[in-house]
Amino acid sequence: MTPIKGMIRNLTSWLGKPVATPETDPQRFFGNLQALPNPDPILREMGRADQAYHSIMMDAHVIGEIRSIRGSFRSHEYRLEIGRDGDSKSAAAMALCASWMETNSPNDISDWLEVMWQMCACIFTGYRAHELVWELVDGKYLPTSVIDRPGRRFRFDVKGAPLLVSNAAWQGAPVEPYQFVISRHMPTHDNPYGMPLLSSCFWPWTFKTGGWRYFVKYCERHGLPWPIGRYPSGTSESEQDDLAAALAGMMEAGYVVMQEGNGVELLVPNSSGSGNLPQQNLISLCNREMSKALTSQAMVGEQLDVGARAAADTAKARQSEVHDSDRDIAAASMAQIFKWITLFNFGDGVAPPTLAFFKQEAAGKDRASTYQIAANMGARPSRKAMLEELDIPEAEDDADALLPMSKGPVAPKASGTGESLPAVDFSAVAGFTFAKAAGMTEDEAMQLAAEAADQAIEDHMIAPVAQMLAQYESEGKTLAEFQADFTKLVGDMDDDALREVLDRAITYSMLRGAATQAS
Repeated sequence: MTPIKGMIRNLTSWLGKPVATPETDPQRFFGNLQALPNPDPILREMGRADQAYHSIMMDAHVIGEIRSIRGSFRSHEYRLEIGRDGDSKSAAAMALCASWMETNSPNDISDWLEVMWQMCACIFTGYRAHELVWELVDGKYLPTSVIDRPGRRFRFDVKGAPLLVSNAAWQGAPVEPYQFVISRHMPTHDNPYGMPLLSSCFWPWTFKTGGWRYFVKYCERHGLPWPIGRYPSGTSESEQDDLAAALAGMMEAGYVVMQEGNGVELLVPNSSGSGNLPQQNLISLCNREMSKALTSQAMVGEQLDVGARAAADTAKARQSEVHDSDRDIAAASMAQIFKWITLFNFGDGVAPPTLAFFKQEAAGKDRASTYQIAANMGARPSRKAMLEELDIPEAEDDADALLPMSKGPVAPKASGTGESLPAVDFSAVAGFTFAKAAGMTEDEAMQLAAEAADQAIEDHMIAPVAQMLAQYESEGKTLAEFQADFTKLVGDMDDDALREVLDRAITYSMLRGAATQAS
C-alpha cells in the first residue's frame, strides 16, 4: 500500500469523529453523568445568583447603564432578509415568518421587540431561555407563544444542551431542541452558561453598597462644624462645666451665652488634594468599574474630571460597537426560530430567513446629493429607496406633487425646421442682471452662464433636430432620407442665441475682473 493510500485511509477513519470529547477529559470524568455546575463565582459561593443579580440591577448607576443599553437597542428597527436570493421556497419561508410575526404577539405581556431585548439581556446573566409553544395553524407548524423562562429552571450538560429542572428532575432532564431557544453571551465548551456581566459588577457593587452605612455615619459625625470652646488659664472646673453645657446646648439652640473671657471657634472639616472625600472617590471608582463591565467604557456614563473630545468620541464609538455585537445575539436567536419554522414547513435544504437590525435615520442633503450623483453617472438608483431613506412620502397625484423649479427661461418652440427662433434673452435669466450678478461668486456666475448656454443649445439646436425627426417619421420617410436632408437643417440652425450667451459671459468676466482690480 502506498503512503498516499494509507494517509487517505487514516483520514477517512477520522471523518466525523471528534477526539477531544468530554468523555476523554480527565478533569470531567463524571461530567457526562450529570449536569455541569455553573462556573459563575457568585453562584458557586452564594448559591443565589438570581437574587444577587437582581440586587445589583437595582443599583442606581447600574440600572442607569442598563436603561441606556436598552434605549440603544429599542432605537433600532428590524426586518427579515431572504435566506437565498432567487429561491422561491426561500422567499415563501420568509413570507411565512414575516406573516407569523405580524399577525401574532409572542405572549400576553411582551411584544416582539421586547422579546428580542430579553434575548439580548443574556449579556447580564450569561444566558436566557425562551419556551416555544408549537401548534398547527392553517396547515402550518408555528409557535403560538414565545415565553421568557427564568434561568434557575435550566442547567446544561457537557455538550451544552439544556436540561429542564422540575419537581420530577432536580438535576434537570433533556428537552427537545425546538422547545426552547437559548440565548447565551460568550459561551465556551467549559462554560455553556455564558459570561454574565453582572458577575463582574459584584465586587464593586459590594464595596459601594456595603460602605453606605459607614459613609452616612461619617457624614453625621464629621459633616457638621465642631464648636471648640476656649477658656483662660485658671478657670475653675465649675466654669469649665458651664462652658461645655453651653456648647452642648448650642447644637439645639443655635446660639450660646457665656461670660467674658471665654471664646468659641468652629472647626470645619476639610479634605486635602482635589477636595473630594475618600468615600466619594471610592463610589466614583466603583461606578467606573461597573460601567466598564457593562458598556466597555466609563466616559459616557460617568462624568470624569479630565477628558478630551476625541477620547469621548472614541468611547462613544466603542460603546456603539459593543451594542451592535449585543444585538447580534437577539438576531441569532430569532434566526434559530426561523430555521425551525422553515424546516417543519418546507423541509430540509431550504435557506431560512434571517433578522437584521437597522436604525432609521432621516438622511440629509448630503445623502440626497449622493443619489443625484449616482443617477447622473447612470447607476439607476432606486427612487423608492431614496424616498424611504429621506423619509419623504410619495405624492398621491400630479396635483399633490412638488415639481422642480425651472433652471432658466424656456424659449418658444419653432413651428417649422426652417423658421428662425427668437434669441434667448440672457438678461432675463434669474439673478444674472449686472446689478445682481455683481454680488455673485465666480462659481455661481459660471454655473448660471452654463445653464443659459445649455438652454440655448437645447432650444435652437436640439429641438429642431428632434422636430425634424418626428416629422420624417410621421411622413414615413426612411432614416437614409433624414440623413441626406440633415445637412440642410444644420445650415439653417440659429446660433445667435448661443453666441449672445458667450458674449454676455465674456463681458461679465471682464467687468468683474476690472472691479476686482479697482478694489
